[in-house]
Amino acid sequence: MEIGAALKVTRKKLNLSQSEMAGNILTKSYYSKIERGIHEINAQDLIDILNLHGIRIQDFFEEFNFEKNTFGKSNFDHLHRLVGNAYYQKDTDGLLKVIDAIDKFPNSQNNRLARGLRVEAKLLYQGLKYGPEKIDEETIREVKQLMFNSDNWDELSLTLLSVSLSFFKNDELSAIIKAIVTRNKPDKLTSRNREIVSSILINYLAYSYNRKITKGAALSLTFSWLSELDSSPKNCLTKIYANYFQMLLSGNKEKANQIRQFLNDNGMEDLTRYLAR
Repeated sequence: MEIGAALKVTRKKLNLSQSEMAGNILTKSYYSKIERGIHEINAQDLIDILNLHGIRIQDFFEEFNFEKNTFGKSNFDHLHRLVGNAYYQKDTDGLLKVIDAIDKFPNSQNNRLARGLRVEAKLLYQGLKYGPEKIDEETIREVKQLMFNSDNWDELSLTLLSVSLSFFKNDELSAIIKAIVTRNKPDKLTSRNREIVSSILINYLAYSYNRKITKGAALSLTFSWLSELDSSPKNCLTKIYANYFQMLLSGNKEKANQIRQFLNDNGMEDLTRYLAR
């Protein structure tokens, strides 16, 4: 069940109107769209609404078929969405509240998923609050330890890599990228892992461009892997980004600027703001 639908069920049980459920935290109009799945709710607003009505976030998750009293995959999926929302909205308080929610699970200290999500939220929090260069060494070490503490590149390992590329030297990262793309063909991955690998590879292209790395086996394999993605709408933006970086890395800035302008003309300025030039 999506968070919006779960909020609706909770509201009905409390016999509240949408205005009463949202309180002074969100407008009725915005909250209504969350219940209908049109908008997503960020971590801070979700926790504030639950607190407003005396509901513990752990109880909220347990109510909707999450693993009772323990941190499991369903908890990871929902809290990870909140982490992503908080990061893209630059909501540092929201990231801290997700960390606090994770810590309330009794098995969070020895559960790999819980530890991985917690350190991801911590890394993103430090990056937003103090800048990437101020992320502490202990956090970076924990990210790497959890990333490599698996025989395969599972969803958690891939997720942690996607937020920590800049902490690797080029030779280390090139070896990792080559291993991932040769062992994980697009059509053999789950849709979620395919999405994460696509994100990693686009970030790797940006990493390479920013360090003036324009050639190498890892780059060639990256472009080859991205070209194997089918042309369905869900891969559209990834393919545009791949083309954009191919133009940049080959020195064709005029074509790259045309792609950037195309994205801007279609209302994607929030995305192009973060693209390397």
